[in-house]
Amino acid sequence: MNIVNFINRFPDESSCVEFIKNQRLQQGVICKRCYCNKHYWLENKKSFQCSACSFRTSIKSGTVMENSNLPIRIWMLAITFISATKKGFSAAELQRQLGLKRYEPVFRMYHKFRVVMGKRDNIYRLEEMVEYDEAFVGKAVSNKTKNKLKQGRGSQKQSKVAVMAESTVLEDLDSGKLEKSCRYFKMKKIKNLEAKTAQVLIKEFIDKDTVLQTDKYHLLRSE
Repeated sequence: MNIVNFINRFPDESSCVEFIKNQRLQQGVICKRCYCNKHYWLENKKSFQCSACSFRTSIKSGTVMENSNLPIRIWMLAITFISATKKGFSAAELQRQLGLKRYEPVFRMYHKFRVVMGKRDNIYRLEEMVEYDEAFVGKAVSNKTKNKLKQGRGSQKQSKVAVMAESTVLEDLDSGKLEKSCRYFKMKKIKNLEAKTAQVLIKEFIDKDTVLQTDKYHLLRSE
């Protein structure tokens, strides 16, 4: 969904509340007190009331929006901004696009998104054809110590990150050539480049029947 579609579908806060309410009712609201799954909607409180014990559950409770004073429409608009672009979207840019005066609520919002996406990502395992490699990401180092650090591959100025990419072969409609296309990938910060470290990640994130591809640097044989 792009921004224009979002504005047309959700023109105000009430339309966003109605959408989230219906989504929660469809998935089922469970009472935290008695675990009953039958609730009534209280429009003036924007909450669900348990039919058994009258305990109230706010519309944001149990979601990424819990304990936030920001309107639901702001949350949904933020999700649309982040998901509608392939490039990175900083918290500062998100603050500007949302028209919010304070940076801190946006930063906390962005952090919650990352935590939730990370938890969801752990549910899935890569399969079929997977390529494994390492990347080196630069990190902040003071001028006082940077000249004393190790250079080259495995430099102390860089963090080591394992990259596992699930790919599939697709046919180019114009040329007819077969080309590999990345579907999903996982990244994990690692302490070293040893084979044992790679083997642990492979067992954790990659399906056992997967065809694994690596470069000559990796020694991924089992001992």
